[in-house]
Amino acid sequence: MQAEDAITEAEQAAERKKQTGANRVDEMAKAVHGAADELTQQLPKAAEFVHAAASRLEEGAGALRRRSVEDLMRTLNDFGRKEPLAIFGGAVLAGFAISRFLKSSADNRQSSADNRP
Repeated sequence: MQAEDAITEAEQAAERKKQTGANRVDEMAKAVHGAADELTQQLPKAAEFVHAAASRLEEGAGALRRRSVEDLMRTLNDFGRKEPLAIFGGAVLAGFAISRFLKSSADNRQSSADNRP
């Protein structure tokens, strides 16, 4: 029975981590959408791509919630072998978008602090 209990506990822990990960991916998607909104004025085409990347993140969060941990690992492994440039490109694009969003947020906080009496 102890082995079964340990397996059940591990499965429950993995499920909790999976749900936490899905929530974080959703938060990241919101941040990427915010970064895309910031880009809209200066680089509208780039903003479209960044919004598309954020939408994919949202889809990924949904898949993370619905699928088993084993199935997710198998799918990610297969995709990484077939499309390594897509994974790299997505990571670069998301990093660019998030850095723009964070820079903009920092600039807004700084200008708010400067305007205080």
